[in-house]
Amino acid sequence: MAAPATRRIVGAEVPIPSSDKLRWIDLTVPSSFAPASPADPFVCVPPRAASGCHIIPSGDSQYYLSWRIHEEQPNLLEVIELSASKEFPSSGLRLVFQEALCPFAFLCEREGRRQGELVYLLYVLTVSGVALLCHLRSPFSYLSGSVLHQDDVVEFSLQTHAQSAKVTAVSAKPGCIVIGRQDGSVCSYSLGKLAPNTPGFSNELRDDAGIGRLWTLMSRIKTVGPVQDIVATAINERDLLFVLHLDGHLRIWDNHTKLLNYNVHSNDIEGHPSRLWVGEADDDQELISLAILHQNTVVQDCDHVAVYGFSFSAGEKFPFSPEPSISTIPLLEGKLVDLKIGMDKLWILKEFGTMLYEILQYDIETKKICSYVLQEDAISEQLFQNSDNALDDLVWTADSMFSSLKEDAFNFISSMFLRRLLQPGVNHCSALRETLLEHKKFLSDSEFQSLTANGLRKEILSIMEQEGSSQTASATAYHWKKFCARYLHNWCWNNRPYGLLLDTNNEVFGLIRKGSFSLFRCLEGVEMLIYGSSDELRNIDDLEMNLLDDTSDFELLNEVLRCMGHIHHLLGRSSTAIYYESLISSVISSDEIALQIVKILETGFTQSSSSVTSLLGTDAYIERRQAAHKHQRKFSVEMLLSFHKLQSRSTSWSVVFDVIEKFMKCLNTNINVQDYESKRVCNVNSMLLVQATSQVARTMFECAFDLFLFLNYLVGVGGQVSLLQSDVARIKLKLFPMIQDILGQWIVLHFVGISPTLPPTIEDFSYQLSSLQLGKVDELSLHRKLGCSDFTLACLLDFPKCPEGDVMSPCFPNPAEVINLVRTFSSMILCGRNFEGVQTFLGSTINLSAILIRNGQYEAAQNLLGILETYLNNEKVSHAGLDADTACSAYLHLNGFCLLMLAHDEANTVLRESKVHDAIRCFFRAASRHEAPKVLQKFSLETGFQVSGECRSISLWRLHYYEWAMQIFEQHSMSEGACQFALAALEQVDDIFDLDNGTEAESLPETAAMIKGRLWANVFKYSLDLKHFRDAYCAIISNPDDDSKYICLRRFIIVLCELGETKVLCNGEIPFTSLVEKVEQELFWKAERSDLSSRPNIYKVLYSFEAYRNNWRKAAAYMYRYSVRLNRESNAGGSRQLPHVLQERLDALSAAINALQLVDPSFAWLDSVCEADDQISPSKRPRNLLMENLAFGTDSELSRLQFCVDIEILEKEYTLTKALYRLSTVKSTFNFSESQSIESLMDILIDEKLYDLAFTIVLKFWKESGMKRELERVFSAIAQQCCPKRSDKSGRQLLLLPSSEDDAWDGNTKSIAVTQQLQGSCHWETLELFMEKYYDLHPRLPVIVAETLLYTDPEIELPLWLVQMFKTNKAGSRISWGMSGKEADPAALFRLYINYGRHAEATNLLLEYLESFASSRPADILHRKKMSAALFPYTAVERLWCQLGEIQRAGHSVDQCDRLKKLLHGALMSHLQQVVVDSEDVLSSVGGGQGMQAQSS
Repeated sequence: MAAPATRRIVGAEVPIPSSDKLRWIDLTVPSSFAPASPADPFVCVPPRAASGCHIIPSGDSQYYLSWRIHEEQPNLLEVIELSASKEFPSSGLRLVFQEALCPFAFLCEREGRRQGELVYLLYVLTVSGVALLCHLRSPFSYLSGSVLHQDDVVEFSLQTHAQSAKVTAVSAKPGCIVIGRQDGSVCSYSLGKLAPNTPGFSNELRDDAGIGRLWTLMSRIKTVGPVQDIVATAINERDLLFVLHLDGHLRIWDNHTKLLNYNVHSNDIEGHPSRLWVGEADDDQELISLAILHQNTVVQDCDHVAVYGFSFSAGEKFPFSPEPSISTIPLLEGKLVDLKIGMDKLWILKEFGTMLYEILQYDIETKKICSYVLQEDAISEQLFQNSDNALDDLVWTADSMFSSLKEDAFNFISSMFLRRLLQPGVNHCSALRETLLEHKKFLSDSEFQSLTANGLRKEILSIMEQEGSSQTASATAYHWKKFCARYLHNWCWNNRPYGLLLDTNNEVFGLIRKGSFSLFRCLEGVEMLIYGSSDELRNIDDLEMNLLDDTSDFELLNEVLRCMGHIHHLLGRSSTAIYYESLISSVISSDEIALQIVKILETGFTQSSSSVTSLLGTDAYIERRQAAHKHQRKFSVEMLLSFHKLQSRSTSWSVVFDVIEKFMKCLNTNINVQDYESKRVCNVNSMLLVQATSQVARTMFECAFDLFLFLNYLVGVGGQVSLLQSDVARIKLKLFPMIQDILGQWIVLHFVGISPTLPPTIEDFSYQLSSLQLGKVDELSLHRKLGCSDFTLACLLDFPKCPEGDVMSPCFPNPAEVINLVRTFSSMILCGRNFEGVQTFLGSTINLSAILIRNGQYEAAQNLLGILETYLNNEKVSHAGLDADTACSAYLHLNGFCLLMLAHDEANTVLRESKVHDAIRCFFRAASRHEAPKVLQKFSLETGFQVSGECRSISLWRLHYYEWAMQIFEQHSMSEGACQFALAALEQVDDIFDLDNGTEAESLPETAAMIKGRLWANVFKYSLDLKHFRDAYCAIISNPDDDSKYICLRRFIIVLCELGETKVLCNGEIPFTSLVEKVEQELFWKAERSDLSSRPNIYKVLYSFEAYRNNWRKAAAYMYRYSVRLNRESNAGGSRQLPHVLQERLDALSAAINALQLVDPSFAWLDSVCEADDQISPSKRPRNLLMENLAFGTDSELSRLQFCVDIEILEKEYTLTKALYRLSTVKSTFNFSESQSIESLMDILIDEKLYDLAFTIVLKFWKESGMKRELERVFSAIAQQCCPKRSDKSGRQLLLLPSSEDDAWDGNTKSIAVTQQLQGSCHWETLELFMEKYYDLHPRLPVIVAETLLYTDPEIELPLWLVQMFKTNKAGSRISWGMSGKEADPAALFRLYINYGRHAEATNLLLEYLESFASSRPADILHRKKMSAALFPYTAVERLWCQLGEIQRAGHSVDQCDRLKKLLHGALMSHLQQVVVDSEDVLSSVGGGQGMQAQSS
């Protein structure tokens, strides 16, 4: 983007930050006229983008009213109100008109305004010929989208006038708008002063007022061409009009009087005149300058600007000289955009290509033309978009340059580009958003505006990662250059220059762009050498560089600058940018980068073809590589020639080095100790000064780095140019340290000038204070701007005051003032209030870092301290000794504090830990410095470290320092660092009290034990926070203060319980030794005062604690205590016990039982609850006998509980609890109260079919007859469940096999019956199961069950297994010798049959046993014939016979009864006969006589 012709550069553009972030207030201007057809507009002024600036004085300051009309939106007019002494406005006014405007506007202040009211008058002209006057009130407090009030708008249509010629030019002055027409006429209208119908509203300028109108018109048409341009100005308080006609006539009018008629064609200047500019009149010299643009319609790019100097007399007639002075300025190529005329200079804005512009400055007296550096060129250079040489292209050099970084290359290169892309002056909101949209990053207006600088970085980095730029360093550089190329294109489009800004009174010169505003500054002396040529050295006296002695020195410096130019031409600015970033980021050593760059200077680059070829292609790679080798060879030859010239022009290299040293003084910041008046402020001027300072700093850093590379290259080729060892030593020991110091100064200035501030954290108290609108207005305004991308670190500093006493000037500074302010500001930064009075780069950087820390900019301060660290670690540092030690102490202290603050806000755990460790290391290193006690006290405001009084020894001072470090780490919840410093402080306590023999101890307000107790308590706390439990315990036992020790122990237990780390107490990891009882006591106190639902359960912890130590009795006692509390608290208020509570009680009782079983039986008992309360519990509780009442039914057992609880009691309680738990799980509404008996509980269990629990309770609580009684009751209940009473016939024998007559049930009844049958079969199985299980305990159970069944349902058929239990004995064998048995025998069953009317079953049973008796085996006959061998229930048989007879006589079942009686009679007769026979056999077996006697009897 270089200018088409090489001219001397005298200045540079300085953008005003924040000018791209305006929020527009849309205000619609109403109109009563219909818009005209755009095909035939009444106003023939060519459409173009236009702008202007009108200066309105306001007291001591002044307002700059700037306006813009965009070519793409000609119906919009933007108005911005600027004030140099205020912040850049956050909003501007955008007026929306009904139709397109002529590229013209005039703004002025309304005359006669009331005090305190500021109203602006705006004159515009639409393309349809409607002139509008708008009254705009300041400040612009309109609502966006509203309509301007009709009373504030005055309209007048020029087409309603008698003349119908189209308008070709327009101008305005306060109270009047002037137009020029196509017929050459000029008319003025008093718009806003007079009504349109009022006489004098419109006036026409005529050549001859005494001739008639017709003649006048005819004469004018023949002699005057169309009006090209009109300028209204005032000279000696007289309003004049300068009118330029197409035929070359230039006329000057005073009201109706023509003062001059001059033909510009008489000067033989080619081209027709098109535009006119008039400068300010010089009243002293009575001279006014005019500039006219002559456009050549024949030859393209041959336009000229003619400058005319007219002299005048300030008399009544105000005559102008007819022969002005004339000078012409060829524009060569391109077209003129705007022009401004000053007192002795003329500035031209010219476009010479698509989005390529140039600003020329023409000196009217010397006729010299020079130019300014525009922002397009500066941004292009910063983003590496103008590199023609491969060695300047990061794509080619990145891989070799960052070979040691590998994974970090992407972050390093990205940081370098982002730092340049987002700095004020380069970062433009519209351009950046368009670039993001091109890369498919869609952000709404609110989302984009809410992004901070860090947010923008993340969005851009995500684009680079999606592009795949993180693969290699060359790929990263390639994609970044592509991104920056698109950004630069968008920046140029959104910042096209519209016009120039000129304040002739203050000689302020600026530029109005489409999306921003900027001013211009002069160049620093060294900048002129850099931007200029060797010819500038001949005017070096004018550059304020009076350092060289004679002509030979000028020649030597010229040759050195030429060598630096060769380096710059070969490497460009990419190498400088990499070196700059290495100093800031500290990712890679700056020395390593410097070696790589010097290697490229010496041998070129060694680039592997694969990575670049894949990006650019094979042909491009080969072509660029050949060009790179060609440039490298050319550079080597040119450098050797220059070295030989230096040798030939000097007697030795030392002379050259003397010249270089003098030149270094020019590169230095010229630090002086002058005490400037300063104040912190934030306004347009301060932001402008920061921007200008960063520009100068960047240029000076680049120049110093070129000189640094030149010296390095000279050392490398020293053998070829006869460089002596003494010369090499001078370079390394003297020149290198000097230039390192210069580089450090300028990089610090540039860094604070471009780095945005970071927003304060939410925890920041000052931020909360500002959000509450408390404090000074200026401080609040500054605090609210923290985090804005254009509010840089330098804005936090103090700015120099102007001689009038105010901060800077209430007006914009002129170019010369800007550079003077830059020098003053730079000197203030680098020497103002310098710490320790060290006027070096060390002191200034430390002072600046302290200021940043004071304002919460810890990351930026750490970056500055990183630069300082590089400087301190450099072995070639020129300043050593006391200053270096002092600076190192301050650096370590401040750097540690910054790292601590950054670690506090770091989200990444790994980075956070790394920063914490670095901060710890810095603080320890700072404390080890000898100068630390004197130095670090000076940063109490920044870090908070302050020691009251004087410390006699270093140990005492370190004790205070370590305690401060411990506290600040604790404040930020960084226990690791706090613990280390607490331990370090303990060491210092030992040194003070043991080694100093008590001399220093006298000054301490505490004893050694008190200090150690406090510090050990802190060590305990920090170790506990870190979950280093062993270290925490060691701190407890190391604490000499018993009170503090026990407090820590209690806290130790509480925290372990809260963290769920109670296993530390129970697994033997910590040997509590003498503290076991204290630990146990603390745990029990906590258990008694804790909620039982809390986790972990402290009673269980106590159980584990005692179990590990084999104290099983105590373990059982704690679990039993837990069970009692569960029972008491769950029954509080009569509420139902929940299942999970009962389960907990079960577990507790089970654990207590198991633990007590491990104790010697003679000691296997526990103290009663009441005694436990008295002995262990810290607060007595009332007795709880709920479980005792449930568990014991006798007074003796209850009295025994008052003294001890053994395993049997625990088991009973466990059984009851288990029953309650099972009931709570199956019956949600169950509620068992204390007043209920165990029998009631068993009834509930039986109802809920929990038979196993019922039997368990029976076996556990009853013995012998009581047990049998309860068993009978339970089995009776179970039997009743097997045969429920049926009221209908369909239910008869439902639980057995159904009869065939029941097959005709309906479907619904049948389905219900099947379900009940399944349930019934389950009851039978249960009954059989428990009968088999408990039959041995109570043999009469079958009788009870059978009787219950028959009683419940007399018609029921007894199950076979139950009948078999009557027919078999205990061994399971069948009873065959009669029907007798113990309790459940066939005789009992026979009697039950009879009792319940089951005559058939009784008869069959009797017949069965009678037949069995009669049909005995031969082997059993002898046994049958013994005395009382078999027993039959003859009484019962008799009852059966009688009942059958009664039924028969009653007439019921006569046949059946008759049949049964016959069967019974026959069986009995047979049985009796068998008995008689057996009896006779028995008698016969005795003696004969006796037998006969017995037979006869």
